[in-house]
Amino acid sequence: MTRSVPTGTRAADGRWPLVGREQLVDRLCRWFAGDGARLCVLYGSSGVGKSRLAFETASRLSGEGWASLPVSASTIMATVPLGALTPLFSSDREALDAVASDPGALFRRATEAVRDAAAGRRTVLVVDDLSLLDPLSATLIAQLVASGYVRLLATARDREPLPDPIMALWSSDSALRVDVPPLSVGDYELVLREVLGGPVAHRSAVELHQSTAGNPLVLRELTMGALEVDRLVEHAGVWQLVGEPVGTPALRDLILSRLRHLDDAERDVVERLAVCGELQIDHLTSDGAREAVIRLESAGIMTLVEGPRGLVGRLVHPQYAGAVVDSLSRLRVSDVLLQQADLLEAERSGASDDLRVVVWRLEAGKATDPELLASAARLARQASDHPTVERLAAAAIRVAGGRPDLLLLRGEALLRMGRAEDALEVLAEARMEDAPGELRSAIAATTAIAHASVRDGLDAGLEVIDAAEEGLSSPDVGLVLTRALIELYQDRAIEVDALLAELDASLGSSPAERAIVASTRSLSHAALGRTDEALRDARLALDFARSTSGAGIPGLSVAMGLGTLATVQLHVGDPDGALRSATSALLESLVADDEIVARSHEFLLARIEWERGNLDAAERWYRDTMSGALSMGPISLHVPAACGLAMTLAMRGDLAGARDALAIVPDQADHVPGAVIARAWVSALSGDAQTARNALLAGAERFGQPGHRFLEAVFLFHLARLGFAADAAPRLASLAELTGSPFFDRQARHAAAEASGDRRALVDVAEEWAASGARLFAAEAFASAARAARRAEDHRLAVSLQSAADEHARACGGASTPLLQFTEELTPLTRREREIGALAARGLSSKQIADTLFLSTRTVDNHLQSIYGKLGIRGRHELQSSGLG
Repeated sequence: MTRSVPTGTRAADGRWPLVGREQLVDRLCRWFAGDGARLCVLYGSSGVGKSRLAFETASRLSGEGWASLPVSASTIMATVPLGALTPLFSSDREALDAVASDPGALFRRATEAVRDAAAGRRTVLVVDDLSLLDPLSATLIAQLVASGYVRLLATARDREPLPDPIMALWSSDSALRVDVPPLSVGDYELVLREVLGGPVAHRSAVELHQSTAGNPLVLRELTMGALEVDRLVEHAGVWQLVGEPVGTPALRDLILSRLRHLDDAERDVVERLAVCGELQIDHLTSDGAREAVIRLESAGIMTLVEGPRGLVGRLVHPQYAGAVVDSLSRLRVSDVLLQQADLLEAERSGASDDLRVVVWRLEAGKATDPELLASAARLARQASDHPTVERLAAAAIRVAGGRPDLLLLRGEALLRMGRAEDALEVLAEARMEDAPGELRSAIAATTAIAHASVRDGLDAGLEVIDAAEEGLSSPDVGLVLTRALIELYQDRAIEVDALLAELDASLGSSPAERAIVASTRSLSHAALGRTDEALRDARLALDFARSTSGAGIPGLSVAMGLGTLATVQLHVGDPDGALRSATSALLESLVADDEIVARSHEFLLARIEWERGNLDAAERWYRDTMSGALSMGPISLHVPAACGLAMTLAMRGDLAGARDALAIVPDQADHVPGAVIARAWVSALSGDAQTARNALLAGAERFGQPGHRFLEAVFLFHLARLGFAADAAPRLASLAELTGSPFFDRQARHAAAEASGDRRALVDVAEEWAASGARLFAAEAFASAARAARRAEDHRLAVSLQSAADEHARACGGASTPLLQFTEELTPLTRREREIGALAARGLSSKQIADTLFLSTRTVDNHLQSIYGKLGIRGRHELQSSGLG
């Protein structure tokens, strides 16, 4: 389902919620409640939300019994004496004018007006744009503050001086400066969720944040603009930004209004930076350019950064460029591009300069040499700038026709942008029989990966590889690695390992050759349970990618290296390490606009968060993956992500949601491990435990038989968690012994302890899970240990262990698995009693506990008396030894 009209509780053009400022509002209210506070000034750029913050603070203070008097300064009223105070004294304006020339009388009239408005309450005067006050208003407000009649809460733009009378009041103990920060990506996700009525994809929040620099006003206008032109759309319940965000005319007018007062030299600099993105200061050669740069930087319109050959200038805000370029004629844009291209070409010193020259000439309509365009496309490919590769390659094809090398460049770029179907169409035009051997193999490998990126395309990808390998006298490295990747997707770990071992033996020992095999072989090692080898190869490949900035081997970017390491860390039982690596991998792929890699890393993050027991985060990443696969590609991840979502929802006890997620999974998807596991969980939680048992045993056999030991262990561990530990434990122990994997060994010991009810072993493995970051597994083991203690009638220990289980389970997003259920029957304390007892054991008083849990003190005391009786203890002093704390 796709939707592009918000249906949530708020329309995008209504009043947006205040997000990311709650702590600032609290801080400001506490400041004004202090005895010495006289004034506070909120600084920030235009649109950052300082005015909203001021008035929200004033509203909070009004709710606490303050009088709030608003004043709004403006450029129009800045030349009118007392112009800013007209709304405040409108009922007494004639009398105020009559005494305006008498400072004493004016002050008395003003204090009378304030007293009448305050009606005996403390008063905060809220002044928006303090620096725009007319001089008389500024003096009068300073007098009111100094005399204690009002406290001042004001806003001011960055770099703008405050009126002298206000500055004269400034002291470290009575005045507060607050720099209002931009909103974070997390803030964007929260506010857009409320505005749009549903979650927004993380990648979309990141892109909007990059386009708006954290400015809430610009975010609002970009969101409205994107909705209007269907670039912000909903897929599978998640809002996705497709294409570049487009601002509203109001945003463009707002930006241009700020630039309206520029002189000719300043405007020329701004236009060149808008058209070109950034320029060396030495390449701004118009008359007066250097002085204009100084003024523009001082005004906060542009910024200077250190570049490889001196200072580089760029506009401060990402949206300035679009607004300025839209206001220019096509000829002006073309002239600027060609002038700057000539300047850069005259002294270019590297590949990035070559690329920029060609791109600028292309945008100006003057780049027609296909060889230059192709060369620039290859440079953009090294920089992972896939949209630029596609544009340059398409331009070269228009001039030179469908040369296989150009079609390959364009097809690969389309694939990286998530457009696998379009990539297949372009690559189909690249007749491989017309290409030399190395190029022919590259076309085949890219075509195979494109097939693997569409639904049910793995077999088609292998057929392309088979055809390309016919007649080859020796193995082609690219084709072998592509075959290995596709067969890994089909879970053929032993075959892949043998294939890569043979390739490894035939290659040399150069770092590139070692890294290219290690990158893929680390995954087969992980699948086979070879922990040390998997980590070694993954780190070797990542180190090479970093040392070459991702340009040493096609396909081995830093993002890919990090993703591979994260996958291996997940396979060897290090979910915390995997989370760090995968988060960095996603950031790298978003910077590179690599949709196919970004989507795989979203899916990987979902798996990792599930392994950590963070079911809320896992659900979010699975939904992001499903939505992104539909809107941006690759579609091949849609079904696996739906399976993961179903499993996650089932573990939270949401059977209806799990069934809905599984409804989009084809019945014949038994080749997808996640489909088998999710259906088993739904069966078990629906009361059909035997069907679940049979499915998981069959899955372990099916995926274990071709040697995918990691997947075999996954199936068996799910079997143990669903109540069939006796079936799973012996086979898990065999896997652990066969591979020597500590991760398999931990799963085996957990299953064996569940089967035998060995409390000590359960506690040991619970602590190991907790140390590794797998909190849900830790909670389950502690809960089982609590049951064992209860059976042994060791009630104090049972309560202590159940408290540990509760603590870990609370971090798991509402987990409700079989091993966590029915605990109320197995320990003498209710959940509420365990919660209160744990706080009391940590030394909190009854009142502190009551405040924390929003209960009455009497209720807390009654619960404590019940706890003492059930545990057979005499009071608080014995709670700590009970283990509840």
